[in-house]
Amino acid sequence: MPGRSGTGTRRRPPGPLGLPLLGSALDFRRNPLETFVKAWREHGDLVRFRGPVPVVLVTHPDDLKHILADNFENYPHPDDFNRKVGVSVGQGLVTTEGEVWRAQRRTVAPTFRREPLERFASVMVDSTQRMLDRWDGIARRGESLDARTEMQSLTLEILARCLFQADWSRDALALGSAVATQLEHINAKLIAVADIPEKVPTPRNRRFTAARKLLDDTVYRLIAERRAGPADGEAQDLLSMLMHTADPETGRLMTDEQLRDQVMTLFIAGHETVAATLSWICHLLSTRPAETDRARAEVLQVLGDRPPTMEDLPQLKYLKLFIQEALRLYPPLWQVARMPLKDDVLSGCRIPAGSFLLLSTYITHRNPEFWDNPEGFDPERFTRERSAGRPRYAYVPYVGGPRNCVGMAFANMELTIVVASLLQRFHLDMVPGHPVVMQPDISLRAKHGIRMTLRPVTDRSPGAVEEPDIILPGAALQPAAAGCPVANGAPSGGPEVVPAGAAGAGSAAPVAPPEEAPQCPYRPA
Repeated sequence: MPGRSGTGTRRRPPGPLGLPLLGSALDFRRNPLETFVKAWREHGDLVRFRGPVPVVLVTHPDDLKHILADNFENYPHPDDFNRKVGVSVGQGLVTTEGEVWRAQRRTVAPTFRREPLERFASVMVDSTQRMLDRWDGIARRGESLDARTEMQSLTLEILARCLFQADWSRDALALGSAVATQLEHINAKLIAVADIPEKVPTPRNRRFTAARKLLDDTVYRLIAERRAGPADGEAQDLLSMLMHTADPETGRLMTDEQLRDQVMTLFIAGHETVAATLSWICHLLSTRPAETDRARAEVLQVLGDRPPTMEDLPQLKYLKLFIQEALRLYPPLWQVARMPLKDDVLSGCRIPAGSFLLLSTYITHRNPEFWDNPEGFDPERFTRERSAGRPRYAYVPYVGGPRNCVGMAFANMELTIVVASLLQRFHLDMVPGHPVVMQPDISLRAKHGIRMTLRPVTDRSPGAVEEPDIILPGAALQPAAAGCPVANGAPSGGPEVVPAGAAGAGSAAPVAPPEEAPQCPYRPA
């Protein structure tokens, strides 16, 4: 069944003319996010960009549902995407299609259900507490830190400890550097005009090949150690769980190479997306004081000064809304590539087989047809009452349909544990004047990092929130106004988020009276 076909079918979607031959290719290179949002404003929910490789931008929830769920078999990843990412992750869940993908999904999915993952909550708590203990010294010295770097290190440690249990410590430094090199290489390949094969000994290719060999040697060694261990012992880490989980239809276990590819997929796709989300949450904890105080009050009411446990998480209801809203504004998978195998129709336009489609969750999450005050930060928009009637695919931070993120439960558990622990122990303040600029790579990163100072929470008794911000009557019930992150962008450096009322170390900024949310110039008329 075609997507939103309407009453008639146009030959092709509307879109900008661009330059002769190049079309919009240079705009993509300069600032893809700004290019997409501007075209959406001018041409609507389905936009065709001319260029050496024509691109179709897809943003409407009905079209996303059609592509990701109703007709997902017709919309695999583009071969070019699978090839470029596959040089690092091999033939894992992200880069396979058809029956090969289905067999992998059947095998891997049971490992990432909520119940098997509960054993890893203590690992997440322990790693986070050790990071926060280190932050105590940074706070005492009055130094700043980069939340992006901190969260990348934390999520990599958590993932590695969950994958390899006690084996992580001896490989920590080398693995962290190697994973960063892999991510840098994939990002460069995905935006490159000319893709240079890895066998050509350029400096970047040599760094990538050395990093891949180090990761391969480490992962294959750990697999061999597991194979040599007792076969009847209970699986204690993700690697062992994956190793002993069979395809429920065929009974087959994964080979060493398949295990390696799944581990590499988790390293590359898993930790980076969670790290990006956590760094944006740190930004929000500094710039949205009223909502932050409410989340902290809930955390202290539920936890007091003890570390969180798995049993506590369902009680942190407002914190869940806070995280959902952060994922709406800063979806880690800000775009998703698909290529139809057969001709189709979307939003009344013919989509030929082989078209290169980019599904922008960033824009879908800001469509004013489905979101009031779309550029504002308003966690309560996710309450049951206010979510009623909203299309399911208007909110897809982890994509959707059969190919949704298999690690969704793991990511949500990690986000909640880390943010709750952080709220217990520290107030975060943006360093005044530090530019916060979106960098749309594989995930939505902060280009220059997120520079912050710390103030310890001195009263962690239940319900305590010291140094409360000044909240005007009724202010907490109104959606928070915020400028459009794209509209505030620097023309040559990407969209810039200007910290609103960021406080320096040792001071708290009062909340200004609620204002009407400014109109986003990249919003469709």
